[in-house]
Amino acid sequence: MSLPTSDNCCTRMGWTELLVSASCFDLHVSIEPNTDTDGAFKAFCHDHQELIIINGWLADDITEIKQL
Repeated sequence: MSLPTSDNCCTRMGWTELLVSASCFDLHVSIEPNTDTDGAFKAFCHDHQELIIINGWLADDITEIKQL
């Protein structure tokens, strides 16, 4: 399984783009299709261009960013 290394990789791989909000911060990330966001999940952070792990139960809001 290959993992993304850039924003463009996420788009080509069909990953879903999200805005994850928790208390005082927002994360712009992409996740694999059909990812369960209620638990811990891996995401590609667009701000830092790296894979991170997010604990979904700590997020206040997770919103999908619709592509035009």
